[in-house]
Amino acid sequence: MVPFIVSLGGIFSDYLTTRMGLVLGYYETHALYSPLSALLIFWGTTSLLAVILPKRDLWDVGITSLAFASYLGAVNNILVILGIFSGLII
Repeated sequence: MVPFIVSLGGIFSDYLTTRMGLVLGYYETHALYSPLSALLIFWGTTSLLAVILPKRDLWDVGITSLAFASYLGAVNNILVILGIFSGLII
């Protein structure tokens, strides 16, 4: 249950920082970005790994660590908003 909550928090924070960036005049480079599709991808991957991998503490930590990857979008957005990272140059 923990990986699902962690990934939900990451995707929600990515969505919020994306909206903040849009309000500040930035634009989304991924025209088809949808937090719902991101949630389906993370939850689908988490579910698949939970079924396939053996029930051991090491694998549980790995699945939860993968769920923390959902925060990378929010970190990227914050770095762009703060001017530390220029973002993708197209």
